[in-house]
Amino acid sequence: MRHDAPSIAALLYEGALHPDGWYQGLDAIRRATEGGLFYHFTVDTRSMAVVQSCQNEALPPDAVLEYERHHAQHDERLPLVMGLAVGEPMFDNERFTPRELSRSFIYNEWLPSIGYRNTFSVPLFDTGETRDFLTIVRPVDHKAWGRKDRQLIERIMPDLLRATRLRHRMAATAGQAALGIAGLDALPQAVAVVDATCKLHYLNAPARRTLEDAGHGLAVRHGRLEAVHPPAQQALAARVAAACAPLPGAGSVSVPQTGPALWMNVLPLQATHALAAWHRGEPMALLAWLPPDPGMACAQLAQRLGLSQTEAHLALALSRGLSVKDFALAQGCNWHTARTHLRNLLRKTGCHRQLDVVQLVRTLQA
Repeated sequence: MRHDAPSIAALLYEGALHPDGWYQGLDAIRRATEGGLFYHFTVDTRSMAVVQSCQNEALPPDAVLEYERHHAQHDERLPLVMGLAVGEPMFDNERFTPRELSRSFIYNEWLPSIGYRNTFSVPLFDTGETRDFLTIVRPVDHKAWGRKDRQLIERIMPDLLRATRLRHRMAATAGQAALGIAGLDALPQAVAVVDATCKLHYLNAPARRTLEDAGHGLAVRHGRLEAVHPPAQQALAARVAAACAPLPGAGSVSVPQTGPALWMNVLPLQATHALAAWHRGEPMALLAWLPPDPGMACAQLAQRLGLSQTEAHLALALSRGLSVKDFALAQGCNWHTARTHLRNLLRKTGCHRQLDVVQLVRTLQA
């Protein structure tokens, strides 16, 4: 293993995605350099405090805690490695004289007390506010670092630095994705992302709650989002296909359910869009709808617009894609009575068309 640089590089690159692989890659470097332990840590460049670390099991956790709390800020190695360029290694026996080492608390007392002595350190990454380092420490009975050790480190270093950059990039991407998902889950609107065949690739929390309620008229079958009502499913499939076409178009679909229909907007996400680019450039569609809350929405709408409960019900029905005739059937009234409610609704809201009412209600809901 001592000179197996390609195997070490493979572990490090795998570790850019998986913490276990990263640990194994650093431990492989330790074994190749005959180290007793490795210590991978991040230092705040202003306070010189260790803010994050990991190490192999050879170093007891209480010893790590003791070092980070009491010794790190007084370690004569840290100022030296903080001044090194990223990727520039420091071998202690090349930087300190035997007399300096004999006067050092770290070298003369603390390291020997836990069975170690000679150390190698290198800066791996610098954000401007923090710096990542790798330190490998040899057991106290091993010889100091030599020419062959430096040659091995120099062979490994390009892959170690590249893998470290990839690891930081993946961590930053994962952090941004987590924030984005948290934001989408906090929306009142339900959001789903599907491909041209309606295969599901993402659901936010309101969308998941919608699908858990069998009365909402939507279901997932074989990984695909479908409307339970066949005509609505045909309309949904057509809208999604149109949104994913080379010349995409947006549209809306009315999905029958228990209570007022669910009105779903279908928007194109082309391959260049941030939400679609991660899926191998395949065009996607974003589906968005407002999970209905008929009782509360009706009361709020009536209060805000000065409507009767029946007029508010009619306004909500129109906003969800139902016609005045559909409303009359649902309310059990005749066509003429429904038309009277519509005239009163238009007069009280100042709207001239049913479309104006729809836009007004959706704006208030948003």
